[in-house]
Order: sequence, then C-alpha cells, then structure tokens
Amino acid sequence: MSESSGTDRSGPEWVPTTEQPWRPVTDDDSGDPYQYDEGAPWCVDRANHPQFHGGYPSPNHHRTECRSYDGFFGALDDTGRPGYFSAYLVRPFRFGELGHTADQTRLAVEFDPAEDGGGELFRCTVHTSSIRNLAAYLTHTADVEEGWRPPRQVSQGDA
Repeated sequence: MSESSGTDRSGPEWVPTTEQPWRPVTDDDSGDPYQYDEGAPWCVDRANHPQFHGGYPSPNHHRTECRSYDGFFGALDDTGRPGYFSAYLVRPFRFGELGHTADQTRLAVEFDPAEDGGGELFRCTVHTSSIRNLAAYLTHTADVEEGWRPPRQVSQGDA
C-alpha cells in the first residue's frame, strides 16, 4: 500500500523534503487517518504552527516537539566540568503522523557541556504532575545556607 500526499491515496508515494518535512494533511473531518496537530499554545515556535502558516507547519518549527521558553543556568557535571542546565516544557508535535495520539506535556531538564568533547548532552523528562513537587523541593533547598539548614519547628501536641 503506498502512501500519498494529501487526501488522495492513489497518487505517488510522499517523500519528506527539507521544505516539507511533515506529511501534508488538512484540518477537516474527512476521516483522514493522519493527524493535523496545531501544536501547544505555549510553544516558543507557535508562529510556525500550521494554523498560522498557511495550513502547513513552517520548516523552522522543531521537527519532533513543541518546546516552551527555557531557562539556562551555569552548572557543573559530576566531574566538575562546566556546562549549562536548562528546563522547559515539551509535548510531541505530531503533524502528519498516522493516528491521533493524546500526548502529555512534560518538563524537560537537560545538562549541556560547555566544552566540545566535554561529554554528551543529558536530557530527562518529568510528568507535569510532579512539577509543583519539584518546585517545592527546590524552594525548600534554596533556603539551605552553606550546606546546613536549621531544623524545622515541630509543634508539641497536648501530652
């Protein structure tokens, strides 16, 4: 079975190009099995989403995901080499993919070595339901002064 561009399945097989990396699909109810993804509303590349770019995503959009703005912070890896720690939201960008998958937004955290040959980029993601807990933990640890934090006050119940 050959795949074709658009909704006409009898035409030539579709091949991705630099100018058109995603399978062309339309935002209609034609029963097309390929997904028309409008992207995440918080995406840093929102202006490149299909609804703002003539019905097809701009090739300037990240190929596989929507990403939010990120924060960069100077950091060290576990051997003391310098790099950058960043955090941002991600959600898969599924324009032109077969099927209609409901994707979850996640928090991506990564470490990028500052020097060439200083190691590989490390990235992991955390489910959004954990973001508040992570933020509370970071807020709590931010109060630590020189590696020590005074004990919490514990209320004494009636004896």
